[in-house]
Order: sequence, then structure tokens, then C-alpha cells
Amino acid sequence: MSRTAEQLSDLISATRIRLRRCSPFFAVLALFVDFRFTEEVPIAATDGKLLFFHPEGYGNLNPSERDAVFLHELLHAALLHPSRRGVREPVLFNIAADIVVNGMVAAEESVALPQGAIRNRSLSISALRKSMNCSRNNL
Repeated sequence: MSRTAEQLSDLISATRIRLRRCSPFFAVLALFVDFRFTEEVPIAATDGKLLFFHPEGYGNLNPSERDAVFLHELLHAALLHPSRRGVREPVLFNIAADIVVNGMVAAEESVALPQGAIRNRSLSISALRKSMNCSRNNL
């Protein structure tokens, strides 16, 4: 289904509104990020400054999955993943960053990661804390 630019923008607005109701912290972050729709990404991506969404790949997800994908890219930008990669191998770094980000996204009850999202619960921050016997302040 082909959507107009206005309809696509409305999808992002709806996500921001849902985040405001369920995740105020992330909603505030969402206010300060700009986005573009492009067919150059499969579903979504970020360069650390802008969030990029594929008009159909993103648009065809259900609302809770769209929210999760938006939050996923927002967190990559907020955690400075694009600039922190440095000279590390890009694909491997992105997989590791996805595991971290998707763990954070999965903790939000109001969103649902799309099928195929990279997850490894044993590598989540809470699992790392537990295995290292660390408090939240030490990790």
C-alpha cells in the first residue's frame, strides 16, 4: 500500500503520542529527533542524527511493532552507536548494539519487537549485572 508523505508522517506522530502515554522518558527523546522516509533502508536505520524509515517496510508493521522499531533507532542514536563504532567491524558492532538496544526495547511492555529482531537475553544489561554481581550503579 502506497502512502502519502503526510500519511507516513502521521505514523511517526502516532508513535510519539503512544510513547508519551507509556514511556515518558523515551517520548522526550523522541521530541528531539528528526526522521526521513527513504527506500534506501530495508525497514529503518540511523546515522545518529536522523532516523530513516522505509515507507512500506516501516508502514506495513502493526502499531506496536512500528513503535518498537522507532524506539530501536532512537536508542541507537541516543546511545551514540553510529559514532561509537569507530574502526570496529560494522556488521559485528551493529549486531552487538542491536542486542543491547533490543533488550531495552523489549523491557517496554507497550511495544513489540518485530519477528526476527536480534535478541540474546543472556547478554542483556540485567543478566550482565547478575552474572557480575553488580548493582545498577556499578555497571
